[in-house]
Amino acid sequence: MKLISIFSKDKSFALPTIGNPFLNKLGLHIFRIKLADIILTLRRLQVNGFSPSKEYDQFKKDGIIVLENFLPNDEFMSLVDEIKASMKAIDHTTPIQNYGDEGFGGKHNFEWGFDRYDGDTLNRFYNIKKNNLHTQAFLNNRRLKKITSLLSGTYHDHNKYYLYKLFHGKEDNNADSQKLIHRDTFHSAIKLWYFLDDVTEDHGPFHYAAGTHKMSKTRLAWEKKRSIQASNDNKGGAFRISEEELNLQDGAQLKSYPVRKNTLVIADIRGFHCRGLALENQERLSIYANIRPSPYFFAFHAGKLQSFAKHFFKF
Repeated sequence: MKLISIFSKDKSFALPTIGNPFLNKLGLHIFRIKLADIILTLRRLQVNGFSPSKEYDQFKKDGIIVLENFLPNDEFMSLVDEIKASMKAIDHTTPIQNYGDEGFGGKHNFEWGFDRYDGDTLNRFYNIKKNNLHTQAFLNNRRLKKITSLLSGTYHDHNKYYLYKLFHGKEDNNADSQKLIHRDTFHSAIKLWYFLDDVTEDHGPFHYAAGTHKMSKTRLAWEKKRSIQASNDNKGGAFRISEEELNLQDGAQLKSYPVRKNTLVIADIRGFHCRGLALENQERLSIYANIRPSPYFFAFHAGKLQSFAKHFFKF
């Protein structure tokens, strides 16, 4: 039995220790959730000190924040022009194609990034090049770095970011599983989308159930029940939930988030969410990041510890 996997970011209940039915009846899964939350709190303190913000308060309450008009208009327009030109050049040399993947597809790698399908829906991820000056300026945006560091409890990492095209396909024969309500993992982590065009209901906007990132007694009981079930069935760790079952989670309601261009959306993907239904061949363009540090990693920083001591002991 590989006990070390308990303290990893692994989430699949097909793994021998994480998916041990007896251990999960004893509360292993709940232990991992609670320990991850404690370490996240410590990481946030170390990275950000004692400086919460309005964005943090909103995020802590709802698990999602929507920041409109994130950049000044002239900066935004220059950024959009650069990104769309970059995408157009790559799409010309590598046209969109369907690889016949079903379900959560694997990566199809290219020198510029990769394609991955969810059913018939394409996710195209473009690497951000150093000569994409406006995009690099966005990644170095002081407000962006401060918010993402605060919410994730990790220092800013440019390598987490991609240019992103979501292209909706057909739903009749090869459905997109991301359009089912789910949570990604057992510990808090964030995804963000900075939208380059308006997103309407026709584009399949992001859907989120505010507050479901928090581990209430009801939610922990649900997590334990599902962990035992997944252990017995050797299932993965991205749990699905029906809308009826979701509404029993402390009255949680799924909400659609259509947004205007120049809007930054950041969500805790432990909360229940899904991709909205869309018209065929509609696309969403954004800068995207999936910031998912190991839930049990915590490295002490001497300078930060000194600031903690000054805060508590006033010396």
